Order: sequence, then structure tokens, then C-alpha cells
Amino acid sequence: VTVAICAAEMREELSRNSIVGGVRVETAIQQVEDELAKWQCNKYTHITRAVPVSADHKSVIKLETIFSRPAQDCPVPVAVVFVYFNLDTATGALTYQFEEENVQHEVSGQSLAPGMYERWLDRIIGDKLQVRQLHDLATAFEQTRLEPPPHIEEQADSIPIDPGPRLPTDPAVPAGPGPAGPAGPAPSGPGAAVAVGEAAEVEKTEAELDLSTLLANIFDAADEENELELRHKEVADLLYATPLGLTDWDIKLLLSTATEFETGRIEYKPFVAAAPEIIEGLRKRRAAFEARKLSAAAEAPVTMEAIELCFGEEIEEVARTMREAFGQVDPSSVGTLTRHEFRSCLMSRMERLSLQEVQMLMQMCREDEQGNVLVYEEFPMLLQQLRIDALHNALVETDLAALRIHLILLARRMGLPSDNIMPVWHLRNVLLAADQLCLSRTQIHVILSIVHPDENGDVEFGYFLRVCCTVIPWMFDTAAFAEKAATIAKEKADALAKQELEELQGLSSSLANKKRGMDEEDQEDTQQNAPDRDAVEKSLIHVGTQADDKHRNPPTLEVRRFLEAMKQEAEKCQLSESELRGFVAEAEIDSSGDVAYVDHIKTWVPILFELRKSIIYDGILAMEWGPESEELVNLSSYEAQFPLHQAGEERPGSAASSASGKQTGKKKSGRPGSRGSSRSYRSESQSSLGSDRSGSRAGSRQR
Repeated sequence: VTVAICAAEMREELSRNSIVGGVRVETAIQQVEDELAKWQCNKYTHITRAVPVSADHKSVIKLETIFSRPAQDCPVPVAVVFVYFNLDTATGALTYQFEEENVQHEVSGQSLAPGMYERWLDRIIGDKLQVRQLHDLATAFEQTRLEPPPHIEEQADSIPIDPGPRLPTDPAVPAGPGPAGPAGPAPSGPGAAVAVGEAAEVEKTEAELDLSTLLANIFDAADEENELELRHKEVADLLYATPLGLTDWDIKLLLSTATEFETGRIEYKPFVAAAPEIIEGLRKRRAAFEARKLSAAAEAPVTMEAIELCFGEEIEEVARTMREAFGQVDPSSVGTLTRHEFRSCLMSRMERLSLQEVQMLMQMCREDEQGNVLVYEEFPMLLQQLRIDALHNALVETDLAALRIHLILLARRMGLPSDNIMPVWHLRNVLLAADQLCLSRTQIHVILSIVHPDENGDVEFGYFLRVCCTVIPWMFDTAAFAEKAATIAKEKADALAKQELEELQGLSSSLANKKRGMDEEDQEDTQQNAPDRDAVEKSLIHVGTQADDKHRNPPTLEVRRFLEAMKQEAEKCQLSESELRGFVAEAEIDSSGDVAYVDHIKTWVPILFELRKSIIYDGILAMEWGPESEELVNLSSYEAQFPLHQAGEERPGSAASSASGKQTGKKKSGRPGSRGSSRSYRSESQSSLGSDRSGSRAGSRQR
């Protein structure tokens, strides 16, 4: 903290009389001060100043406000909070962010609720003070006695060394000091290359050993009771305070690999042992991501306003559903849940949140001193921040090679057959288990809606891979997202302007009134003819009941009967082809190869109707994504680097594969069309997904 304060003091300050984009800096500072007056942070003192303008943002005035809380016994604060403001002189928009957080708040727009600013500052100050205590565990007496020993190299430098007689040198290389140093040129040749490689390996091993030792020492020191466990918040604070060379998002990914007990505590010994290798992988992935950003077009910033425009209704519906789940666990409306309760609530609505979203929300949620999660007030904001962070940290989602490899490895884990044909329900599980991708649950559903299975629900995996590698990078393209948000904003503004103009005109023309009345009648007739959500649910349940000849409780249908019944009724219910594909792909098939169709219909029909209102995905859903689509990316160049099947596996086209394919064509025994095949495929998928939840994801396990 002291280093941060000193660095801030050394930063050059922009003169108040300077003019940037036609706006005087002093005017910008006053605008910031006017905003700060509304925050009502009376117990804090602050100072606001402008910093030099970067060459890339010549029309933006950058300012920083430093909050501190000096006391009578400690006039020099040990912890401060930085708030960075940006005033766009072209538009007059004033945005800000706290410290290194990714969320951009907008004045007079999406921001914190009134009265929350001081609490936000209290949280940041409290976290810094706690981290300071964890890092400074030595007493005053120990600090005076524990002086570092002299370095070995220092002792060696003090002893004179006789160089001895010089060996003859190569006549082509002059002796004595030169570009290669006093000892002559660096060794070359194969032996030298091996030596350099060995030295690099030694340095890497020493670095990993140092990091492992550092983490072990820090966590052991924090575990004062020698319980070998720490609260999740304590582990997070220690990781953020340790110089790991990771970003905020990467630290959250690292945290998600820790196994968390139902008590909200983490057994840190296994975590510390695995952390160096994970950290190394995260660093490499981040370096590759930054390199791609340098070679690509400038990244477009993702704002809260854009998230609200594109995902506002979806986020509100998810938040409403989760509030219901929170209320069942917290009937007294205390507003806090234990971490285990919070995770259980999130996992109970898996049609609304993906496993990837649950994983990151568990790391983003704010905790009190007892480790309880504060849920009600901040959950919608958490969802918005998650969307922003996911777009800004699409490390694998925008890397075509890494994305392809990740999906292939998951498919192999779930039993990728030699003919590459997999049921669409297995492919859904591949996406659900993709823990390196922060796909939302709606995005997974959209991908399943555009994949074309055959009449038995089978999909060729290579085709599925091309669809994912085409659509997922587009979903996380910040420039495309910003363009889509601007289009939506313009459409809404045009609609509002048109409505206001019609109101001003008063609709005085009788012809206009007559035409409007006819248009409204046509719209009403169309809406009346289109079945609503309740009607669609009743119709699908009715046709399912007619096909159900076993009348079990709860009602279930065999996969084949379920597919036939839903396809038969889809046209009557006016479900589009993409809606039907997504609806069928989301079916949960039990170990007997049956679908609980009533529960499935009541769960997913409301989501289909919600998706009809979404504008962000209409461009994807409106396109044709069949196997012959020209929009699909060509992945043939990546096959040599990482083939679909491992060496030695049975490949398509081999004698065994051909025989297997002929037998399959006769009996359909390997597809979800017969009862036995559905049972075998589904049981394998469930076990694979279960192991992924408990292994690679941050699961809660009982002690």
C-alpha cells in the first residue's frame, strides 16, 4: 500500500489550466467533485487530480480520486482507495471504476445504489488492512533480530581468485574483452544448445519451487490454529496479495480449482501443491491472449449500458428466478446465505445458469466477516459484471485452436466414437462441461438450437465442432457486441421518436386513423392466432399424454416416442425449427432412456418464449447453420496439429469402423432411438459430467 501511495505521488499531474478537447481540466475536476458530493462519504477525505492524457485517447480527460481515512493516532493512512474517472469531452459522458475492477460505472446511468458508495469504500479498505495483517506477521522484536544473512555471491566476491594460465583461443576470435564479455564469446554448437536448454529447465524448476515454497509459507503462516483449512475469503485475500503475475479474472479461475467444503473452508495443502502448474498455464494463456489483441483490431469497451441493452431482460429473469430460490433458503429475508447455501441455490436452477457461470459467481460474490454471502442487493449487478468480465477475458473463446482442442478433449472424455457420430444430448453435456469457456446458459441453448441433428437426434462431431468454432468467437467479439448494442440503442431511440411524433400529431387524419385501425386489427388477429405460452404447454403435455401408454408417475416417454410426439405438435404450436431443435436437445434422459416430458415442457417452454424477445441472438438464429453452410469455419488445417482421435484409436474408414457402421445402420443400436442405446449413452454421459463437476470444477464436497 505504501508503495502504491508513493507511486501515485510521483505520477505527473496535469495542470488545471490545460484544455483537452475544448474542456478545461479545472472544469472536469469540478464535475467530478460535484458527483463525489452525492456519494455522501463523510468519514473519508479525498483529493482529485488530472493525469496526463494518453495519445490513444486525446479527447478523454483522465482523473483519479484518492480516498483515505486518517485518524488522530495515525495521521498518515496505511490504506487508500483509488477511483479512476474518465470524462469524454466529445460526448460529455463521465465514467469511473474502483481500483483495478473491470466494471465501468456511468454517472447518471448504471452505477451503485444511493448509500452504497461508502460501504464500497469500507470493503476495499477493510480488505487491504486484512491483507496487510496477513503479510506482516513478524513482531517488532523479530524484525530487529531477523536480519537477512549475507549472500553467497557477496562472500565469493570478497575472495581473490587466481585465473591461472589462459587456454589457447580460436585464432578467428580475438582474445580479451569484446562483445561477448571479458571471458570471450559465448559457447556455441549442439553441446551449447543442450547446456542452454538444461539451464532453462533448471531455472523453470527453481521458479516453480520458489512459487510453491512461497505459497506454502504464506498459507502456513495464515493458518494460526494449524487446522490445514482456511476460509474462502482468507484464501482469496492471500492470492490477491501475493505477486503471482495474474489478472483479477485469472485469480478467480485459480480459486475455482480449489475444493471447497460445505463449511465454506478450503483444504489448502492440495491446492498449494497444484497451484504452480495452474498458474503457469494461466500466464501462458494470458500472454497468448494479449498477443492476439495486439495483432487484432482495437478491443471495444463493454459498458454497463450495453449489457443492459443486450441482456437486460435475460438478466432480470435470471435474477427473479434466483430470488425465489434464495427466498426458500432464507424465509426470514436476512439477506445473507452461507457459501454452501448460495451454491446450492445456483445449482438448483441449472436451466438458468451454466456451470461456468456458477463457478465464477462463487468467486465474485461479496462475503461478510463470517464468510456469508450478501445476495439480494448485489446479485443482478454480479450478473452484469460477469457478462462484462467474460467478454473482456475471452482467452479460450477467441482462440480457435485452443477452443477446438478443449471441445475435442471433452468429447473424448465422453466417449467420442470412431465414426464421430454423437447424440445431441451428449454434445449438450460437452458444452455444459466446458469449464474453460464462460458460456451463459442461454448461449449454450442457442448453440444447440442451430445444430442440425438427424431424425434420431444424432450429430456428426466434426460438424458440431465447426458450428461452435464459428459461433462462440462471434459471441465473445467485443467489437461485434458493441456494434449490436449500438444498433439496438438506435432502434429503441427511433421507436421512441416515432411514438412521440405520432402523439404530437394527434392522429388527426381520418385516413391515418383508419389505416392504423386496420393494422392494429391485423396484429391482433395474428396475436390471437398464435398460441401463448400456456396454450403451448398444454398442447405439448396433451400430445405427450396421448403417446404415454405406460402412465407412470412421474409421466415419462421413451426418447423415440418423445421425439415423434414433439415433432408432430411443433407445427400446431407454431414452434420454429430452431426452437424445436433447442427444446429437444435440452431433454434430460434418465438411465432407462426415458424423458420426464411434463417437467421438461414446463421448464423450457417459458424459456423459448423469453428467447423470442431477445434481440442479441436474432442474427444467429435467423441464419441457416446446416452442415453445408458457407458460414462455418474450415478447421481442416488444425487436424494435423491435434487430430480428433488419438494415435492408435479406431478411425472412420477402417474395416472395423465400416463393419460397425453397417451394423449400426441396420439396428440403430448405437443411437438414441432404441431403449437400450439411450440407456447406455445417457449413463456414460451422466457419469462423465458428474466427474467433471467434482473434479475440474470448484465443487462443494462433504467431509
